[in-house]
Amino acid sequence: MNVMVNNGKLEMNGSMTEKVIELHDKGYDCDFFLIDDKILLCMQTNRRFPVKDVMVNAVKRAYDNFSHSYKHIHTIETACGEKGVLLTDSLFN
Repeated sequence: MNVMVNNGKLEMNGSMTEKVIELHDKGYDCDFFLIDDKILLCMQTNRRFPVKDVMVNAVKRAYDNFSHSYKHIHTIETACGEKGVLLTDSLFN
């Protein structure tokens, strides 16, 4: 869970964390990292997928208390069955 101490108070990225946990519970259990806007890297399996070969769906926009900016939460589905989550600074299309 994302927790940050700010002036002695704990802050959480509540809506973002809740959505990611919800997606993990629905089987989107991989975490993806975008490389050069062309390749998605699965952090759990180290497999790489060209963006053109996967299904990307925007799910939610949530505020990140750590970076003080909005993040976009996307689901990723690959042809081989790997499913996961991608967090980006802007809407990915």
